[in-house]
Amino acid sequence: MINYKVRPFRPEDIPGVVDVGLHSTYQYSKESLLNWIKYDPEGIIVALLDSGKVIGVCAAVRHNDEVAFGGAFCVLEAYRDSDVGDKHVENRNLGLNSSADKVRIYTNRGFRVTEKLWSILEYEFLGPLNTKVLSDALPAGVVLKTFSDDYLEDIYAYDKMLIGYDRREIVKENCKEPSTKTLVAFKRGICVGYGSVKSNIFDATRVGPLYCNDQKVGEVMFKRLLEQMPDVCQRFGHVHH
Repeated sequence: MINYKVRPFRPEDIPGVVDVGLHSTYQYSKESLLNWIKYDPEGIIVALLDSGKVIGVCAAVRHNDEVAFGGAFCVLEAYRDSDVGDKHVENRNLGLNSSADKVRIYTNRGFRVTEKLWSILEYEFLGPLNTKVLSDALPAGVVLKTFSDDYLEDIYAYDKMLIGYDRREIVKENCKEPSTKTLVAFKRGICVGYGSVKSNIFDATRVGPLYCNDQKVGEVMFKRLLEQMPDVCQRFGHVHH
């Protein structure tokens, strides 16, 4: 029997959380972890042995007063039978994304499938990325603009249309993380997509989120985001859209 405790994540836990994440190909940045707990201090928990060793991390960050979103369910392999996540998410109205092969795991725990039309693409690549093979030709009438606070309301409106609820604080924090670069797509003055790139805990390029109405816009945005971080080790390219 393993004795461990769970408590809210603290900044001093970052080295242990990074170690757990590196064993699970966890993609997020240290900045994201700190921003999430600033917005929701109890949104991330860690599981620790009596020695203080971090053995797991679980996130269920509140997007607003009604909805939380889950992710980062990472536990070191030796401790994966301890149900760490169950001790955190039981009192939250929780949504999450799942690959098709894991849907049954979540429905057996009480989740309902509410969206089947989304396409979530994850791409990981080891080595330098050749962006020259990607198109740089935008459809007629579409322009990509570098993020500015002036575009936040446009991004909020577009994001709410896609997601179905307001998550403006989460979106703002993502766009304003110091190492993050964000592009916003406009067509005739209306936001039709946005995407961000940042350095993850592998010190590698991570693209995501990337949302767009047109795959051609998404390809150009992907290319230009990658090219904005040429000095980051491009160990993984990662896209959600």
